[in-house]
Amino acid sequence: MTKYKSFLKIEKTVSLPVAVETNAVLVSWKESLFILTNSIAKRETFVFKISDSFTFEKIKTLPILSTSAYIFESQIIISGSDNEGNAIIVAINFSGEILQKIPLEITPSIWPKVGGTDKIYVAWQEKTDEIKRGILNFNNSEIEQIQQIQVENPPAKLIAVPKTLFAIISEKNKTIVIDLITNEQHSLNISQSITVGQSNEDIYFGWMESNTVCLKFQHSEEKHCVASKNANTGKLQAISGSEAALWLQKQEMDIDGNYQWKSAFIQKDVEVFEIDNFIHTVGAWNGMLVAVQESKIIFLKK
Repeated sequence: MTKYKSFLKIEKTVSLPVAVETNAVLVSWKESLFILTNSIAKRETFVFKISDSFTFEKIKTLPILSTSAYIFESQIIISGSDNEGNAIIVAINFSGEILQKIPLEITPSIWPKVGGTDKIYVAWQEKTDEIKRGILNFNNSEIEQIQQIQVENPPAKLIAVPKTLFAIISEKNKTIVIDLITNEQHSLNISQSITVGQSNEDIYFGWMESNTVCLKFQHSEEKHCVASKNANTGKLQAISGSEAALWLQKQEMDIDGNYQWKSAFIQKDVEVFEIDNFIHTVGAWNGMLVAVQESKIIFLKK
């Protein structure tokens, strides 16, 4: 019998001011958590701030559909599409004032991800065999120093973590992880699709092997695996935060033959915590894991 050192529990469940239609984005900054939810009908994004008392404050309604966001020098940098469906990056301050709107002259197959600490890096994919990465210059509204990364075995993946951007490229019987800011590369003897996250301890990787989910830190040979029936039929995502965490979402058949959504939250030495019903996105904030469903946010804590 597995002995766990700690357990997750629901700390708080809070109703959302507006229901999530198709997409939600979480981004945290010190004591505040920002949530962006899209309205497909109006092609708008609602931006809310959640305080440590779990109260909502509406910051802004943006005339875009957001796909990703991160914090850079007290600004929220948001990538998405405008009313015509063209790629765009918008910068707002924490009061909701729009500081910059930069249209991108690209037709992405993977929508732009933004990240970086000293500069704003943008990564995207247009051709299946090539990823592009550049630096956003607010002064002239252009992406500069564009670099191409070849993808020999499509598809590739782009993942943003708090301090950098990663490209995940599959090769025969292994996976290449490229830091798109430092250009550092890591070769993993893993043939399965992986996800990447960042914790206080280290960069870490997650992947699925048949009926198990595994987690491994970048500078460790040890891997931590937990059983999960039909894990490889689901979607796995790392949750960057103070501690390494993985989120697995899949469909399972109930006793009546109906498929139901089920999510599992996985951490080293922590008992797996499961949540029913569809989750749009996840994040970490103030030592908690955060799950966004259609009409509520669930906060989990050890």
